[in-house]
Amino acid sequence: MSEEKKEVQVRYTLQEDAPALQEWLEEPGILRGFPMADPPEVEDSVRHWIGFAKYKSSLTATIDDKPVGIATLCLMPYRKLIHQCLVSIIVSKEARGKGVGTLLMNNLIHLGQKHFGIEVLYLEVYEGNRAISLYERFGFREIGFQKHFMKDNGEYIGKVIMERIL
Repeated sequence: MSEEKKEVQVRYTLQEDAPALQEWLEEPGILRGFPMADPPEVEDSVRHWIGFAKYKSSLTATIDDKPVGIATLCLMPYRKLIHQCLVSIIVSKEARGKGVGTLLMNNLIHLGQKHFGIEVLYLEVYEGNRAISLYERFGFREIGFQKHFMKDNGEYIGKVIMERIL
């Protein structure tokens, strides 16, 4: 008997999604792709990320009502910058490679264009991150590289800055 494929749903992010986000960020090795270094920094990042839920600029993917991914438009607070925003995305370990990131990105781009009038999306990703291919499929192009951006255990990790004009 084949396993039934569970349907992924997308909804606006809720404050109650914070524990799932924190759990994903605390997975072994995941912080290699994020600038946080310890539990207090992770908690601060979760508060910031989930804070965009109040603007309905963050989406959560769920399977059986359980969060499996979050993607956020980090809206700019200044009028001269409101045409652009930073994208943050994370998918739980068990949901990676199953189309969740693609679904979130499709919905986030639509939300940015139609609801917020975003013209430019950009993101920061660390060199070697396999999500770069996802971003390229969505039309993001590298516009910059900072070779010595992050230092982890004495090793520098470069940051790739990518942009997509909508």
